Amino acid sequence: MPHQHDSMKSDRILSELKLLRESRTITDVDEPMVTVVLFSLDGELYAFPGANVLEILPVEGISPIPGTPECIPGLITVRGDIESVIDLRRVLDLPPPADAQGQILLATGGEVRSGVLIDGVEDVVDVLRTSILPPPRNLDRQTREFVAGGLERDGRSVTLLDPAGVFARAVAP
Repeated sequence: MPHQHDSMKSDRILSELKLLRESRTITDVDEPMVTVVLFSLDGELYAFPGANVLEILPVEGISPIPGTPECIPGLITVRGDIESVIDLRRVLDLPPPADAQGQILLATGGEVRSGVLIDGVEDVVDVLRTSILPPPRNLDRQTREFVAGGLERDGRSVTLLDPAGVFARAVAP
């Protein structure tokens, strides 16, 4: 069961995301900005473009589906809509979490809409588009398909992921 603090943090982050989307009409910024949703996974920081994140949900009621790839633990119901859930740890070949706590980012990418299991949302921030670096050249081809770039936040490296690439990788054989 989610903690009240987690729920309040999610509500705050969603409110900030909504305000940031609404504030895009402000034209006093010289450089283009991009909103990103920062989240943690296995002690590292990752991000999705804010435009791709629809909602932040607690991890509850995932119904397993036999025969699906290991990175798809099942389905959830969100206000009557059935959504798949992707375990990002499995997509990124990370070890299982020490505890079952976490959150689900409901996100879109390409033609797909799905929940993505993460450890927790850290923040929603606007960053200069020019501060997003291209993916490192030494990434293998499969990883390069879902890494959109990188940036730095408070002295920490952040990997910017492409939700469409993550979803494609999750269902790839």
